Amino acid sequence: MDRLNDVAAGIHIVRVYMDSGVGGIPTVQLWVAAVPRDQAEEAVQKAIPAGWRAELTRDTLTKEAVARMNIRAGEVRQLAT
Repeated sequence: MDRLNDVAAGIHIVRVYMDSGVGGIPTVQLWVAAVPRDQAEEAVQKAIPAGWRAELTRDTLTKEAVARMNIRAGEVRQLAT
């Protein structure tokens, strides 16, 4: 199967950091945003606690993974760890 044809469009992965994690090790989470790419980082930033920072990644999800998430347009959520 062609990997490019299996990539879900319109769902963006955002990495979220808290610099002062446990034992000085940064805490990292992955979130998804079903918004236009240029709005993904800001949308997640609004959903996370103050002091955390969001960074848009170039990572992608498959159409199958997105279907299992049942995410709707405009929604942001943390991926299960």
